[in-house]
Amino acid sequence: MKILIRAINSQRKLKPYFYSRSAKVGGVGCLLGFVVAYPVFFAIAAFFGVDSNTPLRQYDTGTILLLFSLCIFTLALSLYFFCALSSFVYYGIKYKKKVISKNEFFNIVFKGLYPERWQRG
Repeated sequence: MKILIRAINSQRKLKPYFYSRSAKVGGVGCLLGFVVAYPVFFAIAAFFGVDSNTPLRQYDTGTILLLFSLCIFTLALSLYFFCALSSFVYYGIKYKKKVISKNEFFNIVFKGLYPERWQRG
């Protein structure tokens, strides 16, 4: 949780140019994450025997609670994975062009921490 708060604060302090780039890369990652997670939700529901045409109140409460919990976990995992993947591709190009160092590359992609020189004041 502490890493997540640090990552959010790091992104909030970015200069406008870098914030714009970061938001676009993250937006692509989130879009891909949602696109992949959506059909997985139906696969999870099918695994538990939940039909999408049947009202949820007809199923056991424990089953539905577990189903929603797994879907939320799957969504979080999918969003993180695809945001990291889109960051890996975009900032990997920056790393290859020697714009950022290897340490900065890994901090951006896996921790969401941006270089100090990209941040305001």
